Amino acid sequence: MPTQLKLEFKNTLPDLSKALDTALNWLTPFNLPADASYLTILAMEELATNTINFGYTDNEEHLIGVELNIESDRLVVQYVDDGVYFNPLDVQEPDTSLPVEERPTGGLGILLLRKIADTMTYLREHEKNLVSIHKRISQS
Repeated sequence: MPTQLKLEFKNTLPDLSKALDTALNWLTPFNLPADASYLTILAMEELATNTINFGYTDNEEHLIGVELNIESDRLVVQYVDDGVYFNPLDVQEPDTSLPVEERPTGGLGILLLRKIADTMTYLREHEKNLVSIHKRISQS
């Protein structure tokens, strides 16, 4: 069974949905801890949805890339888009002490992603956003 999956999809919500289905089907036979599988889907959904909704200043078709790697002791999610600069590590934590109706929209998904990941890095290179997320999948 291959331990790497490379996905490339158009910057539309229907194409993201298909990519999520593909990723979930690929992950299932590995019997990963639930938090690792959840992290993968959350990362793809949060990052790509932000890119699709806010990342482009034109109405052109763009491609978003996701690479999933299962290594001996960790899962690695690599995300790349050619949208405007967006570093998810710079997103300020929302004030969760406020009542729900008083909180500004957004930010919770990225916060949850950062909390679940063991490490998360960002790089802007060649006009692309590159996010790398690591999650331990074994006790070793």
